[in-house]
Parts: sequence; C-alpha cells; structure tokens
Amino acid sequence: MSFENIDIENYAKFGPQYYSTEIFPLLRKYLKSEKYSSLLDCGCGDGKMMYTLKTQGFLADKEVYAFDLSKSRIEIVKKIDPSIRVFVDDAEKMSNVKDNSIDFFISEQVIEHVVNPAVMLDCINRVVKKGGTAYLSTVFKKWYGWYVYRNNGRWVLDPTHLREYTKDSELFDIIDKDKFEILESKKNLLFFPIVDSLIKRLHLKNRTLYNNKILRLLRKIKRPVLGYYNWEIVLRKK
Repeated sequence: MSFENIDIENYAKFGPQYYSTEIFPLLRKYLKSEKYSSLLDCGCGDGKMMYTLKTQGFLADKEVYAFDLSKSRIEIVKKIDPSIRVFVDDAEKMSNVKDNSIDFFISEQVIEHVVNPAVMLDCINRVVKKGGTAYLSTVFKKWYGWYVYRNNGRWVLDPTHLREYTKDSELFDIIDKDKFEILESKKNLLFFPIVDSLIKRLHLKNRTLYNNKILRLLRKIKRPVLGYYNWEIVLRKK
C-alpha cells in the first residue's frame, strides 16, 4: 500500500479510528455462512475491524492475522487481543503471509490507496486458500460526488485516495475471472455519523469511546455523503 508524499505515522496520528460494533450486513452474511479457521485483516489501521469481530464473536477459535503499514497502529492493535498475529506489511506485497494460508480475507477501504490494484489482487490470490473467501470494500463515486478534501485537483473523500472508482469495470476488469468468482457486489450510499466529526477533531486517545451508551445513540444521527457509496465485493478463489 502506498501513500504518496504522506508520512504514514503522522497520518496515523491525524486519523485515529474509533471502535464500534457495527458490521456491514454483507460482511456479516458471509462471516456467518462461510466455514473458516483463519482470517486476515489487510490494512487493519487501528484495529477497528478486529475489535468489532472480536466483540461479535467472529474470532473465537480462529487463527487471526492483521497487518498495516503503520508501526504505531500495529502497536494499538496488539492491545485488542494478544492472540491476534499482527505485523507491519504492504498490501501489494503481503511478505509475511504464507501462500494458501487464509480462509477468509478482509480488506476494508484499502484498494483505493494502493499504487497498483492488480498487484494487490495477485497477492490476495496467492495467500487465500482454494475455495476461500475475500471481502473487499472501497469507495464508489457518482459523477456528482463531492467531499471537502482535494487531491491532484479533484474533490475526494480522503486526501490519501489514489483513486475513487466511478465505473464497475474499473475494478471488475482487473479481477482475474480464472482465479476468482465474484459472488456478490453491492453499493450503499455512505452516511457519516455527525458526532464522528467532532470526536476526530478532538484527537482523543480512547478508541473505545463508543462503548458509552449516549455516544452510541448520538452516532445514529447521520448525514449522507453526496454521491459517495460504499462498494462491497465478495470473491471466492477458484
């Protein structure tokens, strides 16, 4: 994964991730329906996904792996559960992941950051077992999509995005159909909890703030993000 002209550790401090127990319905569907003994979170950040899956009971009796580019973020993830095998790695290399070792692969909002998505998909094919599941999510932008950040003269959802997909073919065309079956593809309009903006501006260190009942209720008050969708894709390795 590459953040051009971005200091990874400074970015980690700028964008802390606060934990919740929400799981997108499509991901939950496959976590409940698929049989898996090993799971990998690619680009785990501060461990938001790991915290959620542990809280919801999806990591019990599983071999769990997680990696990120940021050393400081990996140290945070270690505190979630010492049994999670965490390491610093790159989504376009996955050097620390053995071939054909993962049953369930998760990559949430990562592929829009990498220099070469096709290389990342090749890595996914290498590490996922035959018959294994890969869940990917990314940003999909309509022609009228707009958000407050700028990157290379364009309005973007996040200043570190190297791309924001505007057509299905931009991603589907680089998925090798001889290696993967596309089980499902789904887009949902993005909504941001209003309270999240305030919390992030405060740069508070307690990432479990949303265990507070009042904050959980406040987080249900959301605003739509004009023209932006969360695009989920589920693949099965042939």
